[in-house]
Amino acid sequence: MDIVTYCSVELVLQGHRVARVGFPKMEKSRTAAFRQQLESLYSISIEVSRLHELPQVLDRALGCCLDLTQSAFGFIGLLNGSQEMDVAAIKGFEPSDPRFYEKFRLIPVRPSVFGVVITDRRSKISNDVLHDPDQVGQPPGHPPVRTFMGVPLQVGEKVIGMIGVANKLSGYTADEERLLSTFANQVAVAIENARLYEDQRRMIAELEDLHRDLSQAERDQVLREERERIAAELHDRIEQAIFSLGLKVNAIMEREPVTEPIASGLGEVKQLAVHTSEAVREAIFALSLPRPAASGLLAELRRLVREMGKSEELEADLVVSGTPLKLNPESEQTLYILAREALANVVRHAQARRVLVSLRYSDEHVDLVIQDDGAGASEQILNHYQESGTHFGMKRSRRQVEDLGGTFEVRNGEESGLAIRVQIPVRA
Repeated sequence: MDIVTYCSVELVLQGHRVARVGFPKMEKSRTAAFRQQLESLYSISIEVSRLHELPQVLDRALGCCLDLTQSAFGFIGLLNGSQEMDVAAIKGFEPSDPRFYEKFRLIPVRPSVFGVVITDRRSKISNDVLHDPDQVGQPPGHPPVRTFMGVPLQVGEKVIGMIGVANKLSGYTADEERLLSTFANQVAVAIENARLYEDQRRMIAELEDLHRDLSQAERDQVLREERERIAAELHDRIEQAIFSLGLKVNAIMEREPVTEPIASGLGEVKQLAVHTSEAVREAIFALSLPRPAASGLLAELRRLVREMGKSEELEADLVVSGTPLKLNPESEQTLYILAREALANVVRHAQARRVLVSLRYSDEHVDLVIQDDGAGASEQILNHYQESGTHFGMKRSRRQVEDLGGTFEVRNGEESGLAIRVQIPVRA
């Protein structure tokens, strides 16, 4: 009986011992050849460990495996589930059917010449594949496999896939299995590092997108607040001053006897005040147009009602019915601005304790109703606001809604308050 003694070699990578490989002691020529293979394995391991892209890792590692074992072709399979393996890289085999990979790239994990590498978590050598008891046949178009060696890709206790090489003319040896297994350990780590690198890059991209979105949202918020501040300033100071000027001109014309030239001049001043007031209201409305409601109409209405309920001594509620639909930007903008204008008027003029905003979606149209329990409006205003030199907001809102093919109605509630009802087609 022969007595075989062993020597061991440590593989050191970047200053750390990553593997100890045991080989039988052999004659000097074989020892020299093996030392050369180990030096080659060392340099290849360093090269592969420095790659970050998974396809590069797989391609370079498989090429090295074929060179190390002098094999005709080979593959790297990665598990994408407990029962399936993805042939992620292949070399030395060009199928005649261009759809071969599409048909057979995903392989079920089951006992077979190569499958036992995964199921049994061990290396496999078969130098007579045709008569191997684990042989289960090959897909059509696959080249004949005469000799085969497979080793698991393992990180710690976790098997993530395998390396398979085939058709070395002289067959595979236990020494080559040890060499390939050692290399496979480094490849498995490189694969996990590449996956982590890809995950990290994806996370960085997602964080950058999130940061851009947040930054844009912050800029939009600042812009919206500034536009609303300017619009409020125009409304509360300039428009009111112009309106007061018109009233004073009226008072002078009604109270004091004036000559025809003076009356004509005052009439022109009055008309100029009316036109200027309308121009200011146009500016206020224009400031409201670029509403940056990226979150959609429903979210913006919720925010509007919530903020009103907090800032005013007014109970504000939003009721939504039907399945929310995405309207075109102009329709959403019109409904939002109308709701904001109506709620602002409730606060300023209605003397209400409660306001209800109702939004109802249907397949054909969207209905918006704003109703309060305040003082309401006179019949004079309700019947003639469209011809009035004031009430610009209601006139403009009605025109915008009708331009979209919708309907606009304003009237006193059955018991109290004012109700504004708007209906806009979904495909306006």
